[in-house]
Amino acid sequence: MSKVLYSDDGWVPAGAGRRGLATLLDMALYCSLCALLATPVGRQFDWGAALGGIDDFARTVSDHIWLAHASGILGLWVALWWCYFVVGWGLLGATPGKWAMGLRIMDYRQHCPIGPARALLRLAAYCVSSVTLEWGHFLILIRTDRRALHDILAGTRVVRRTKQRRLPEPEPDGEAKDEEVKS
Repeated sequence: MSKVLYSDDGWVPAGAGRRGLATLLDMALYCSLCALLATPVGRQFDWGAALGGIDDFARTVSDHIWLAHASGILGLWVALWWCYFVVGWGLLGATPGKWAMGLRIMDYRQHCPIGPARALLRLAAYCVSSVTLEWGHFLILIRTDRRALHDILAGTRVVRRTKQRRLPEPEPDGEAKDEEVKS
């Protein structure tokens, strides 16, 4: 179910600092998951051959069984990458790192989550932001709406909720009148 996030409700563009920390958290979690997936293949690798010389190393990494396992793990890493972001952005409204930093991703209609199709588009555009030697990400620092290249291309924005000041509760009419009479 998509929720509409309005600036009147306290949602404002997220700055580069929060987004950077959220990305670091996401990368730490993603790399941890990748390490878990790679553990079985890493145990099969002869790490002593890597130190023994280039011939020993080449012989070890050219073993067809080890290559099959390593290729499978690499495929899992790529699939995990796409699933991590498509599920996070598209179905939940934020990845775990963004969620921890209080950030959400909304589309141009202010809907959150943005849906799997727009999340796929955003992830493909994210690759474009990265391939441009990170210039796509640096747009966050320049633009007043704090959108990166991938946000512009995908029609999304990253927002955070500001702390709202609580308004005092209105007093019932009877209590207010009693206080006025006493004073």
